[in-house]
Amino acid sequence: MMKKRYGWKLLVLAALMALLAVGCSKSSKLPDGFTEEGVKTQAEADIKLAESNDFEGWKARFAASLQSSITEDVYQPYLDMLAKKGDFESFGKTAFVGQEKDGQKYAAVIYVVKYAEGEIKYTVGYDEDMKLVQFVVQ
Repeated sequence: MMKKRYGWKLLVLAALMALLAVGCSKSSKLPDGFTEEGVKTQAEADIKLAESNDFEGWKARFAASLQSSITEDVYQPYLDMLAKKGDFESFGKTAFVGQEKDGQKYAAVIYVVKYAEGEIKYTVGYDEDMKLVQFVVQ
């Protein structure tokens, strides 16, 4: 189980590193061009897409530079975790993080999602084109 948990984290390591490489800051203010409602709505759609077992559709949501690091081998442990959590119940609390580095703007939402058998905390990050640059689950 621990190996699978870390395997999923390794899947998104490239995406996480891309976001961190641009100077991740803990600012709650989103950069110009992003709104909390827009980021929240897109994150909900991307989480639902990931839950749907549509790997190719979910992978296509990532920035082109990250798509080669997104494989089915790292997606499967996520689906296994979902199966253990049971049916989706509701989207819960959110927190927003924004950053701007070298002329590039990024926004992320930390989203707690409730399932029948527990919660999953998602960190979902976007570039200016609202392409995924981060999708981390805990």
